[in-house]
Amino acid sequence: MKPFTFISLIAFLICTALFSGCGGGNRGKAGNGGLPPDYTLNLTVDPKEAGEVLLTPLGGKYQKNTEVTLTLGAKYGYEFREWAGPNRDEVVAKDDRWTIKMDGHKQLVASFTKLEPNQVATPIASPLGGKVTVDTEITLTTTTEGATNYFTVDGTDPTIEDAVVYSVAGKPMVPPGGMTLKVFAVKEGMQDSNIATFVYFTITEQPVEEITHNVGGVDFSMRRAPSGLTFPFGMFTATATIDYAFWIGETEVTYELWNKVYTWATAEERGDGRYHFQNTGNPGSHYGGETTEPVAALSWRDAIIWCNALTEYFNAENNLSWDCVYTYEGMIVRDSRDANADACDNATASPGAKGFRLPASKEWELAARYINGTDWLPYNHASGDLSGACYPPERVTTTRIGDYVWYAGNSGETTHPVAEKRRNALGLFDMSGNVSEMCFDRHWADTKRRVIRGGDYWSKTGTYFLLVSYENWAEPREAYFTLGFRFARTD
Repeated sequence: MKPFTFISLIAFLICTALFSGCGGGNRGKAGNGGLPPDYTLNLTVDPKEAGEVLLTPLGGKYQKNTEVTLTLGAKYGYEFREWAGPNRDEVVAKDDRWTIKMDGHKQLVASFTKLEPNQVATPIASPLGGKVTVDTEITLTTTTEGATNYFTVDGTDPTIEDAVVYSVAGKPMVPPGGMTLKVFAVKEGMQDSNIATFVYFTITEQPVEEITHNVGGVDFSMRRAPSGLTFPFGMFTATATIDYAFWIGETEVTYELWNKVYTWATAEERGDGRYHFQNTGNPGSHYGGETTEPVAALSWRDAIIWCNALTEYFNAENNLSWDCVYTYEGMIVRDSRDANADACDNATASPGAKGFRLPASKEWELAARYINGTDWLPYNHASGDLSGACYPPERVTTTRIGDYVWYAGNSGETTHPVAEKRRNALGLFDMSGNVSEMCFDRHWADTKRRVIRGGDYWSKTGTYFLLVSYENWAEPREAYFTLGFRFARTD
C-alpha cells in the first residue's frame, strides 16, 4: 500500500473513533456529525421475505432535504414490481438509482412479485426513468440468458405481434417531451416475463463550454464550470456554493505538457526569472512510460510552482499579462526545492489572479459530481459513473466504473494515457482514477498537509479513495508515483 494512503486511512479510523466527523465515519448515522435527525423514512418490503432495500445514507432518520438513494435487492425467485405506500409518487428515478427527498416524514413499500416456475425475468431499463436529455438511448437487459426483449414507446402493453424487438443497434431513444416505455421478455419454452414500465421526461442539456490552449506546441483543453451552483459537498449532508465561474483541465497534466513547461522554466537564460524544482516528474507510474500519461512523482510544492511557470510561459507566447496566482511576501514563487519550503508552504493564492492554479477542493468536487447543474452524483460514486455505488464494501453496486476509471480492478497496477476512459458529465477524464490529484487546500485534520482527491490506479472499490466526496491528504514535500494533478483557472 502506498505510504500516504496507509497513513491517511489510519488517521481516518482514529478520527472516526473520536466522532470528529471524518469522511465516512458516521455513514450510518443521520445528519452531519451526529446532529439530531429531522425526518424518518419508514420503508417496508412486501412480501417481507422477497428482498431488501439498502438506504444510502443508512439509518432511516435524516436531516431536511437529504436525498436518500434506494438500492433494491431481490431474493431468488422474486423480482421488484413497484413502489407503494403514501409517498410512492415522490420516488424519483435518476439514471440507474431510485431516490427520495426527505422534506418530511416518508412511508414507502417496496413491492416484489414472485416469479412463476420457468418464467422469464422482467427486463430492466438503464436509465430507469426520470429526467433525461433528448435522444438518450435506453439499454434493456434481462437476467434470463437467451431471452428476447420487446418494447413499445407509446404507453401500450407490448406483444410479440405489435412491439419492437430490442437490439444493441435498435435501442429505444427518448424523443422531445419524453415517453412511457413498456417492455417484456420472451424465451421459447418459458413463460413470458411480466411487463415493466419506465417513464421518461426530457430536459434541455446545458452546454458545457470548452476552450483549447497551446503552449510550446502542446495543446491542452479546459471546461468551464458555471457560477452560482450549489451542490452537495462531502460525505454527509453539507452543501457548498461557488459564486464564480472557473475553468478546469479536461485531463490530468500529462508528462508531455509538464516537461515542455519545465524545460522552458528551468532554462539558464531565464536568469533571475529561472524556476527550480525539487522533482523532475516522471511519465506515469513507471520508467519508460508514455508522454501522454499523467506526470507523477512530483510534490504539491512542485505543482504550484509549475502552475506559475505555465502562466508565465503562456503569457509570453500569447502576449498576455495574467497574474501568477502563487506569491509569498508579494513575490512570485519560482522555487519548490526543500530550501525554499517555507515560501512554498506559506504561499498565498491571489483571488483576483487569472493565471493557472491548482483547483480548490470544492471546485474539484463540483466538477467531479456534476450531472447537469441541478442533479449531482451521490457521495459514494466514482466520477461519471451513474450506475451505482463503489462504496461500501458490503454492497458495491456499480456496473460501469471501469468505463470511467483506471483503478485496481482494471489498471494492471500502473498508470495509463489520459483520456482513454469516458468523460464525466462536465467533460472531464480520469477524475476518480489513474493518479490522485492535488488541490490547493490545507487539510482540515492537519493544516500542514494538503488535500488530494480522486483515487489512483491502486485504489479499490469498497474503500473511500475513489469517492467524489472523500478528501485524502499528502505532505507538501511528498512525491509519489500515484500522485499527479490537473489545473484550474478563475474565469
